[in-house]
Amino acid sequence: MAKIVRVVAKRSDGQVFSYENADWRIISIEGIDFPTMEVFTKERGFGNGDIITGKRKGSRDVDIVARSQNSATNEYDRTMALAFHNANHVYDLEFTYMGNTRIAKNCVITGAKCEAETVYRNQEITVSFKAPDADLYADLQTQTNFVATTPLWHVTRAYPLGGSLPFDSMEKAIIKTVNYLGSEPAPIIATLKAKGLVNGVIARVGTVTITVDVQLTSGDTIVIDAENKLVTLNGERVSESLYNYLDLPSLALQYGDNDVQVSAEDENNLAFDARMDYTGRYGGL
Repeated sequence: MAKIVRVVAKRSDGQVFSYENADWRIISIEGIDFPTMEVFTKERGFGNGDIITGKRKGSRDVDIVARSQNSATNEYDRTMALAFHNANHVYDLEFTYMGNTRIAKNCVITGAKCEAETVYRNQEITVSFKAPDADLYADLQTQTNFVATTPLWHVTRAYPLGGSLPFDSMEKAIIKTVNYLGSEPAPIIATLKAKGLVNGVIARVGTVTITVDVQLTSGDTIVIDAENKLVTLNGERVSESLYNYLDLPSLALQYGDNDVQVSAEDENNLAFDARMDYTGRYGGL
């Protein structure tokens, strides 16, 4: 089991502060498990119980307590901690816990204290952040390439004349199954680069399909971006009249297994390279 616990705050001006390093040690973290949850009810007209009228996940409150490792460096540690934690800035908090890393984005400071006790005692800082989003984000985009690898090592081995022993073969795959364990849908970014003539491009997740009516030639790159709700061809925006733009925000991974397709409209046309990227959203860490 991974026992590393790490919290890093990244300030909007690029400055970074680590609460777990040679200078500081984390004492406690609160607010990275579940966000606050609200359920709205009204009384039934008759009988027992209530009618549930709605529910929502609220913003996330995160509290961090850290203590300096060496009282001999109190002056430096205190100066750096007080200077970094400034309510004028916005912070991204990166948490690593039990082998996973998640990020709370666009946090603001709601409270902080670094008490002035005896100068011989190790410094202790407590910082409270408010994260506007209920969910935590993956630290990196996850990428899926549409290539299928077929192992050959179990096949009777043969050395081609003048060649080496084949261990596997790689073929293009237009459909991949992606297992997603996030708490909220994750919009995808589908990228297709043509290596020949491609008439029409398809991006599909489950039952949601986006078909873009464009013709690509070798070297053209089309990006279908559900996260930012736009489609670009070689960096230029594609007119919404060329695809079903109302479905674009729904092109997202759901919890569990998702069949994802990024291909030419003619599924027999393999004159392209394709990949799919997404950033997971998670209810806790």
